[in-house]
Amino acid sequence: MYKLGYFQNVEAYTRYTENGIDLTFVFKELPVVQRIEFEGNKNISTEDLLKEIGISTEEKMESGKALPFTSMGPELAEKLSSIKKGLGRVLSADEISQMKKRIEKLYEKRGFYEAKVSYYYKGNTLVFQIDEGERAYVAKINIIGNKQIKTKEILSVMETSERNIFKLKIYPTLVKETLYDDISRIKDYYISKGFFDVQIEEPIIELKDNKKYYITIKINEGDRYKVKDIKFENNNLFTTKEIFEPIKKRLIKPGEYYDEEKIDLIKKITIDKYNELGYIFANVEINKLVDKENKTVEVVLNVQPGNVYYVDKINITGNYESRDATIRRELRFAPGDLLRKEDLERSQARLNRLGYYDFASFEPKLKTENALDIDVNVRERFTGQMSIGAGYSQLTGLSLFASIKKGNFLGTGDVAGLSLSIGSKYKNNELSYLHRWAFYKPLDLGFNLYDRSIDYTTFTSIKTGISTNLSYEFWEYWRTGVGVALEKGEIKDVTDAATTYVKLQQGKYDLYSVYTFINRNSVDNPLLPTSGSDITATFKVGTGTRDFYKVVLSATKFIPDRIFYTDFVFSIKGTIGLVEKISKSIPLDELFFVGGDFTIRGFSYGGAGPVDSNNDPLGAKRQIVLNYQVAHPIVERFLWGYAFLDQGKGFDSGNFFSNMYNSAGVGMKIITPFAPIELYYGKVLNPPAGVSSSRFGFILGTFF
Repeated sequence: MYKLGYFQNVEAYTRYTENGIDLTFVFKELPVVQRIEFEGNKNISTEDLLKEIGISTEEKMESGKALPFTSMGPELAEKLSSIKKGLGRVLSADEISQMKKRIEKLYEKRGFYEAKVSYYYKGNTLVFQIDEGERAYVAKINIIGNKQIKTKEILSVMETSERNIFKLKIYPTLVKETLYDDISRIKDYYISKGFFDVQIEEPIIELKDNKKYYITIKINEGDRYKVKDIKFENNNLFTTKEIFEPIKKRLIKPGEYYDEEKIDLIKKITIDKYNELGYIFANVEINKLVDKENKTVEVVLNVQPGNVYYVDKINITGNYESRDATIRRELRFAPGDLLRKEDLERSQARLNRLGYYDFASFEPKLKTENALDIDVNVRERFTGQMSIGAGYSQLTGLSLFASIKKGNFLGTGDVAGLSLSIGSKYKNNELSYLHRWAFYKPLDLGFNLYDRSIDYTTFTSIKTGISTNLSYEFWEYWRTGVGVALEKGEIKDVTDAATTYVKLQQGKYDLYSVYTFINRNSVDNPLLPTSGSDITATFKVGTGTRDFYKVVLSATKFIPDRIFYTDFVFSIKGTIGLVEKISKSIPLDELFFVGGDFTIRGFSYGGAGPVDSNNDPLGAKRQIVLNYQVAHPIVERFLWGYAFLDQGKGFDSGNFFSNMYNSAGVGMKIITPFAPIELYYGKVLNPPAGVSSSRFGFILGTFF
């Protein structure tokens, strides 16, 4: 009876009677626990302790459920609360014992290794008494016997760490299970470097001053094995040279020390090669033939290609707004096609680039021996955008804005937008629409109506216009297009401080322009790019009251780390441009204003080009801008940090590459539901006279 765990005490009494023996049991029941409290918990909150023992701290009612009364007394309210928390019942001795162990384990994880837990009842309240003891931490980890692998390398593979204030490891805890896992990790690391005979002794743990742990790990490295040969089995489609070619600079050769990282790279390249031919489930099994006498290892890569598969059906789920056709037209495979891994990856990249989905996943399902159904699952993001507020930029000053924008309009993938913006120096009213895949072809049609005015301190520019454009996607990454714009404008409120060029353009004007472009874009993700390139050439010509022709070439390359295979991404961007008049004059807005948030960071707007006596930008006929950046994720898919170096200038004549300005700085990119936000600090390394040498910047959008 007592072992049931529901009684504080069980007593048995016997009494002899004329009919035999009467056996009487007397039970003292454990109380029904309505609440759990803690005493002595100074360093761990009550909420954390309740969560650790499995007691909910949130009291939630199911949606749509109503209580059958309108009010309740405190006693009934407490009972209802305890039921919601999983209480309101007798807790067995075994349950309470498990709770004690969990509390002690949590304290151990926080560094309180001598914590002791007891309990008692206070009416219907179970009270845990906690003696936390003193907090201990790992003061030092000593590695002994490592001759060929550095201590720093060994510590880097361990989860257990020693105190390091500079790395914000103030109280690194000791969890013995983790420490023993670390021993396995160290051994695996040694084996991956060719130490197949490595021996690691039981760690020695010493507690000093009742709060400092000193850990000693003794290693017997043994001999380091060299590679005797690397062979393939069942590799019937490629020569060894074809597989080794992409990695020949990092290839491990016979006679070199064994390195598992390089062997895994061979495995990856081999699988990729077979994937390209449609063997999407190809695998490579690595067998190591260790020769202990000669201290060598022969590596045999057994290729298991599997079958090639054709696409049968494509099933799309998760698209509560998007039409199936909006998704299908982005896929690089169709029913009846040979399925390749590259096609799956490219389809995923195209869907991600639309900006309509948080993610897109593909799950091949075996239909027959050589056919697969592909389940495409998307999670749609909110593509409607309505905003009212205030903003500030270096160019426009303080402005108020209201805008409505709908991406994936009616699930078609079209984009519709209306924006109104007005401020002390800036006005921009715009209506736009982009129709994608017109006539069921990769053809985009767009139009734009706008009414803008900007106060440039020494003059005001006003313009109203309409533009329309058409673009066509050809091949896999290429797009070309043409656009036409009709614009009426005026340069007014010209001050005496304005440049001669501005004064000559004072008055009303008409401008008719046409442009054409060609673009190749293989960037994997428009918000957080990690690989690919974006190359564009644009030619524009305008006529009317003024006339001009303009050429702009730009190229961006994103390079993931393929040397050390870290998460670093290197970015290089180059832009050159030229604008000239035909016979009249160049419109001010067609000149290049180099310097500022989107060109050379650290400069004010246009500050890296020609300026007047007041250091106001004049605009330039030529520009060159080079940007170098290295970025690394801080919080995956949300926050990235980066460092940059910018070079360039705006100029009217002379050599493109001489006397360029340079700036450097650091920044961060935050991905929000509204838009990417970039914050940066840039410092000009060779500022011209009278120009500020540094500035903080804010970009709503993305630089690269």
